[in-house]
Amino acid sequence: MVQSNTTIRTIKSVHELENVRACWHSWQNHPNSDIDHFKLICRLRHATVSPHVIVMECDGQPCFLIVARMEQTHFEPSIGYFKPIKIPAKILTVVNRGLLGKENDEIAEVLIQHLWSLLVSGEVEAIVFHNISEHSLLLRNLMRHGPRWWCEKLPTWSTHWAMEVPKEPGFLLQKLRSKHRSWIRKKQRELESVFPYRISWQWMKTFDDIPDLCKRLEVVAARTYQRGLGAGFSDNEEFRQRLSLFASRGSLRVLILEIQAEVRAFWIGEVYRGSFHSSATGFDPNLREYEPGTLLFIRMVDELAVEGVRNFDFGLGDAFYKSRFGDKSWQETTVRLFSPSVKGFVLRSSLWFFSLLDGVGRHFLENFGGLDHLKTKWRRLLSTSRHEIKEE
Repeated sequence: MVQSNTTIRTIKSVHELENVRACWHSWQNHPNSDIDHFKLICRLRHATVSPHVIVMECDGQPCFLIVARMEQTHFEPSIGYFKPIKIPAKILTVVNRGLLGKENDEIAEVLIQHLWSLLVSGEVEAIVFHNISEHSLLLRNLMRHGPRWWCEKLPTWSTHWAMEVPKEPGFLLQKLRSKHRSWIRKKQRELESVFPYRISWQWMKTFDDIPDLCKRLEVVAARTYQRGLGAGFSDNEEFRQRLSLFASRGSLRVLILEIQAEVRAFWIGEVYRGSFHSSATGFDPNLREYEPGTLLFIRMVDELAVEGVRNFDFGLGDAFYKSRFGDKSWQETTVRLFSPSVKGFVLRSSLWFFSLLDGVGRHFLENFGGLDHLKTKWRRLLSTSRHEIKEE
């Protein structure tokens, strides 16, 4: 219960974050909201004005944190993958898995009142909760008590998949029908026949040279559809330092497919508090017919099983293989609140308009069975091929 001796304060400097390290560390459950990772992102991203961590204290001790960054950035409503406009805005960005502590309805109501006061005062023009879980009491209270027009009340849900990893390797193939097992083994043989004695699979748990690794991965990442969307791995300072951070803790894992000593596919993730969290993946589009993503996935899960990891978190985004292999899931959504001002009205109206167009388009394509086909075609168009496979 929220009592009269409950207070809210805000941490707006990286140095002050150390004051709540103990409770933050005990509550963090995902690499994205890890305190050291958060400090790193605040330092590296140019859009970040400052940290903005909201601390609720009960009897003088932190009982709940909202992990957020104050950003001078752009608001970009979208239609599918297309983002037609950019509107400059000062946005409070609540990071994915950034609600730390034990929630209850009373805490949620007080926090929503505080967030609304930030919008009313003009301190921020929008607040964005990224990928908040359907199980969050804060989300439920936002839907109940958030201001009708200024809070997004009809969220678009996405499914987040995870998978239990048994103790014995080889379980993924055993779960498949014999026809599918034969198909995957056939793809493995085809790949090996095209590149005899030139294929190498590397499972990496220790790292001597992160910059060199990033340089090698970039050759593949630059040609993926994720790069066309502005997502996925990129050889930049942020990725180098993020990978270095988790490598220094012994939690970084990378699986690489090399052909003739050149990286042609990869998968990156972190083992964090007993779970593997998928971070980025990519493969040479010229290898598509051999299904390198599936071959990587099966090998990687076997390595994790041997290591003793018991949970595989597929991460954000929609893909067929996630629903195919995942055995547990939950719904997530991104929710936005807007200031009751002219700027807030412009931002809210643009979101409403483009969300309407997106919804109509999706409904039309789903009725005619073309949504998945369009996604596949679009992703392949975004994959740029600069050379063809050469058989020798």
